[in-house]
Amino acid sequence: MKCKKVQDRLITEYVDKELGPEETAKVQQHLTACPDCLEFLGAVQKSAVVPFKEAGTLEPESVVWQRIQEKIEAEQAPSHGGFWRLVDIFVSRFPIPVPVMRAAFVTALILGVVVLAKWPSSYTDPAYGYLSEQMTFMSGLKAGDTDLLNGDFKSYETVLEGISG
Repeated sequence: MKCKKVQDRLITEYVDKELGPEETAKVQQHLTACPDCLEFLGAVQKSAVVPFKEAGTLEPESVVWQRIQEKIEAEQAPSHGGFWRLVDIFVSRFPIPVPVMRAAFVTALILGVVVLAKWPSSYTDPAYGYLSEQMTFMSGLKAGDTDLLNGDFKSYETVLEGISG
């Protein structure tokens, strides 16, 4: 085994005892024959292993654990109603931070509602209005409503003959 490969293993898997038995045996065999790699192992243990063993266990304050637990519970909690479920589905489809995506979705939804509320409910083209009036007039005549004639014709049959002829 070459020194470079052994030194790579020493820094990573060997000191953490993550090498398989076969690979460990090869590294140990190399260390018995190579004083430079043995010295390198000593330096790795002195600078990377020993300080962590001597550091002891750090225990964060209870407030930190409480905040972590609250965050986990908030993420696991079911969403509110149907609207927020829709927001959650939409947000999950895009890799944008959730608060930004929620704000954008709600803004777009409000804008859509405002635009639809301001949209005219009937078509306001003058030609459409005229044609609609004429169609209503003709339907009324065909149904026998002679009051629509305003006394211009004696009988609606004359008007219908003029229309069909």
